[in-house]
Amino acid sequence: MEAIQSAAFEVLISIALVIISLLGALGSYYITKAAAKVREQTAQIGDEKQRGLLENALADVETLAAVTVGAIEQTTASALREAVKNGEASREELLVLGIKAFNDIKAKVGPNVQAVITKNLGSFDDYLHNLIETKVLALKASTGQMFGEAIVLDADAGL
Repeated sequence: MEAIQSAAFEVLISIALVIISLLGALGSYYITKAAAKVREQTAQIGDEKQRGLLENALADVETLAAVTVGAIEQTTASALREAVKNGEASREELLVLGIKAFNDIKAKVGPNVQAVITKNLGSFDDYLHNLIETKVLALKASTGQMFGEAIVLDADAGL
């Protein structure tokens, strides 16, 4: 009888060890799964944060560009375009306004904002150049001035 008890005890110990091993493997599986989910959620939070930073940076630069282009249009560009049209001024003077707008906006935009835009879009300067041209076009369209010269940054002007 003692031999049967001893054998049964060994079988129970073996079964207990198998169950403990299975529970350990199952626990390890779920821990790995949970860690992967946490990593995924952390990456998603990072992506959302980066997207938020980019959206805020683009909105800030767009607002600044609209204000700057509007101010230049109000104070100088409209009259200068008319003078160019009448042959009283040169197109280069309009290009200087575009360069002034570009430099003014770039100086006001912090390096962190420029870095976020560069990281996501490739080039802050190219983005700003295109944004200024878009704002000038939109301003002229809204005021019905779709003729004449625009305040644009000339690629040949070194920008």
